[in-house]
Amino acid sequence: MKNAIKEVLREFYQDGLPSGIVHRDVQYYECAHAATVIKGMRRTGKTFVTYERIEALLKKGVPLGRIVHLNFEDDRIKNIRLEELQLINEVHAELFPEHAHEACWYFLDELQNVGGWEAYARRLVDSPKVTLCLTGSSSRLFSEEIATAMRGRAVPIEVFPLSFHEFLRFNGTMSDVPQDGFTAAERGILRNAMSRYFAVGGFPAVQGMPDAARIATLQEYVHAVLYRDVLQRHKVVSVQSLMYTLDYLLHNFARRTSAHAISGVLKNLAYPSRREDVADYVSYFKDAYLVYPVPVMSDSPAVRRVNPDKYYVIDTGLVNAVTPKMDAENGWKLENLVFMSLRRGTNKITYCPLDRNREVDFCVSDQVTGKRSLVQVAWTMDDENTFSRELSALRDARVKTGIDDCTVVTWDSEATLPDGIKIVPVWKWCLMAGS
Repeated sequence: MKNAIKEVLREFYQDGLPSGIVHRDVQYYECAHAATVIKGMRRTGKTFVTYERIEALLKKGVPLGRIVHLNFEDDRIKNIRLEELQLINEVHAELFPEHAHEACWYFLDELQNVGGWEAYARRLVDSPKVTLCLTGSSSRLFSEEIATAMRGRAVPIEVFPLSFHEFLRFNGTMSDVPQDGFTAAERGILRNAMSRYFAVGGFPAVQGMPDAARIATLQEYVHAVLYRDVLQRHKVVSVQSLMYTLDYLLHNFARRTSAHAISGVLKNLAYPSRREDVADYVSYFKDAYLVYPVPVMSDSPAVRRVNPDKYYVIDTGLVNAVTPKMDAENGWKLENLVFMSLRRGTNKITYCPLDRNREVDFCVSDQVTGKRSLVQVAWTMDDENTFSRELSALRDARVKTGIDDCTVVTWDSEATLPDGIKIVPVWKWCLMAGS
C-alpha cells in the first residue's frame, strides 16, 4: 500500500493542477482545529473547488510540496485500511523531507470510504501543522454524521451545479455582468444563455456535450445516486418501491408531495407500500442532494406535520434528461430553477398557502441579514387571467405575512407596479440575486 500511495502522490506532484480551472462562487472557509467539509451531489464540481483553493495557495507562494491531495476512489488505494492511513504522512515526508515539519494542507477526497476514517481525520485536525479539507458524496457526509465523527469540529460547504452566473463564466458567454443596466445586445445574449441554461442545466461536465451524450450522462448521474449513495448504503425493503419513489419525485417536482400519497400509489400498484419505508426512501434522496423539500410556512409543528412538503430537483437540465419534454411543464421547471437559485444562499425557504387552493411559491428569510421576501413564479404574465391570479395571491400573502418585498419571476415579462411589486424576467432575476 505504501508504494501505491507514493505512486498516486507522485502523479499529483508531477501532473499538477488541471488547466482551465473556472472560479466558482463558493465561499471557502478554513478554521483552526476544524476540517473544511465540502458536500454536494456527485459531479457538481466539489473536487474543482479544492483545486481552486490549491491554486490560490500556490499563488500565495505555498510550495506544492506542502500540499497533499488524494482521491480514495482511485483503484490503487481504494482498499486502504485505517491503520495504513498513517503511511500518507510517512510517504509525504519521504518525498518532501524539507516540508515534513512545516504547516501542510491535506485535501482528501472520499476519505469516508475508509472504515474508521474519523479517527485519522481527528488526528489530522488535532495537529497544529495540518489544515484538513474533506470532500465526498453527500450521502456519506451527512451533517449529523460529520458532527458526531468530528465532534463538532467541521466547517461544512455545499456545492451545487453551476448557477446562471457561473454558467455564463464557465461557457465564456460573459465573465463580468454589467452593474449599471444592460444594452440591447447584452439582453439578447443573456436571454439566449438562459434558454440554454434552462435546457442543459448546470452540471459542469455536460457543458458543450451533444444532446444525446448529455442526456445519457445526466441519466447516469441519477443512477449513480440510486445505486451508490442509496442502495449500497441503506437496507431497502423493496428496490422496486424505492425506484418508483424516485420516479414519482422526479415527475412531480414543484408540487406538494407526501410519503402518504406515494404510499397510496404504491399500494394501488401492489408494491410494498409501508408509509414509514417510503418516508425513508424520500429522505435518502434528500440526503444525497438530489431532491430538496420545502415545508409550509408555519411556526406550528402540528401544521407543518399535516401539510405536505413541496419537492424540487437539483438541476433543471437533469429534469429534462429524465422526464418527458412537455411545454406544460415549463412553469414548474422555471419554479424549480428559481428555487435552486434561492437554495444557494443562506435562506430559509417555505411556501405560503392561501385560501381556495392558492399559494405563493416562496417565502424567503435570509438567516444572515434577516431580510424577508415573497417570490412568486409564473411562466408569463401576458395573459390577463394569469396576471390577475398571480398578483392577487401575492398581495394577499403580503397582507398575511407583513412582507413588503414582493417579486414575480417570469420567463420574459418585466414591469414594476404602482404598489411596488416587481415583475422580473428570470435571466435578470438570477443575476440580481447573484445566482
